[in-house]
Amino acid sequence: MADEKQEQTEITELEEKLPAQRSSKDLWLFLIIVDVVLLCVFGFFLYKNLSAMLLSPQDPMGEPKVVEETLLVEEDAAGDVVEIAQATVVETVPPAQPKISEPEPVKEEPVKSEPATVEPAPVAKPAAKPTEPKESVSVKVNPKSKYRQVTFRYFGEAKDVAVVSGFTMAKPRALSKKNGVWETTLSIAPGTYKYLLVIDGQQQPDPYAEEKDGRSVLVVK
Repeated sequence: MADEKQEQTEITELEEKLPAQRSSKDLWLFLIIVDVVLLCVFGFFLYKNLSAMLLSPQDPMGEPKVVEETLLVEEDAAGDVVEIAQATVVETVPPAQPKISEPEPVKEEPVKSEPATVEPAPVAKPAAKPTEPKESVSVKVNPKSKYRQVTFRYFGEAKDVAVVSGFTMAKPRALSKKNGVWETTLSIAPGTYKYLLVIDGQQQPDPYAEEKDGRSVLVVK
């Protein structure tokens, strides 16, 4: 009887342990399934990010790409449904570009530069002596003064006329036109002078006076 009771007790203890072992196995199996699902989801997002980075619609060379993405549905060992993404990349080959020939360089011929010719400055030619003598210089004596009133005249055509000499301090004294004749009157002390007429900016001797060394001579007594 004692042996039967002991066997009955052992059987009862085994029956009590069996549900606990079964429940622990079910728990571990559930945890494994959850881990597999999480790994699949994590792998799906990781693959999606990597494909977006590596399999972009346009590669570094600038050529377009077409990315086709498919979704596969499978069942794991526990009977749960798992979604697995799969991507396919279809590359398009660009058409061959024609070669563009570079233009040949144009040879430039050296330009021969001719030496610049420098024209000499115009030299005023002395006026020709007129055939008809005219009084271009007249002197008036004033007994009350030691200076003489000397009048200079120019009978030719010009835009402006002046006289220059030592008695003008080497500065041209302008003549004014009266009745078609250029003239001016200066107070000059007695003596012998050399002078020139400045006609339109050009110096030349008086054509109606005596000339020496390229200048007209004036004698004031």
